Amino acid sequence: MREIDLATWNRRKPYELFRASASPHFGVTADIDITRFINDIKPTGLSVFNAILFAIMKAVNSIPEFRTRFSGDKVYEYSVTHPSFTVPIEETQFAFCESQYSADWAEFNYLCNEAKEQARQQTQLEESTVTDQWTYLTCAPWMHFTAMTHAHNGVEDCIPRIAWGKYTKRGDRWLMPLNVQAHHAIMDGYHVAKMFELTEKILREEPFK
Repeated sequence: MREIDLATWNRRKPYELFRASASPHFGVTADIDITRFINDIKPTGLSVFNAILFAIMKAVNSIPEFRTRFSGDKVYEYSVTHPSFTVPIEETQFAFCESQYSADWAEFNYLCNEAKEQARQQTQLEESTVTDQWTYLTCAPWMHFTAMTHAHNGVEDCIPRIAWGKYTKRGDRWLMPLNVQAHHAIMDGYHVAKMFELTEKILREEPFK
């Protein structure tokens, strides 16, 4: 983690503007093309959830703004951010799950499976994170949504929220909705668009071996 020098930061002006905003969060939802992943990779039997989570987190960690956080008057950038997501437990209930990120698919998949197994031992939804090094994620596989908003802890909450939904076939293409909610003080729509583009590229090119 490194502290950002506000005096030389090229984002200082928008940062100061949106830190003063009463409603500083913005959200973007768009479809990404996952045709190759569904046609070629899904039939191999790997975890679709883990693979999509991996692609998203690999994209997130490629973009500094998604690893940037602030606290008080300090702004800092993590070298890596890890996924915190929800897993189903009893009936329609969920539990929080924290896993470690790895840029290696096999290691990421192993760590994710281990974390999910531990999380499923919980009986209720409880907050357990004590750091902002996480990126919060959720999957809504029951619907192909066109927008989503996420709960947050007010104007000082700068942790990005990411969601993806049910993939559907349109013609010969498989499309999946991807959503990001972020704090405008640390990123803009450009950075979200870049993350969408990278996620789509990873799902198109990653061998998942």
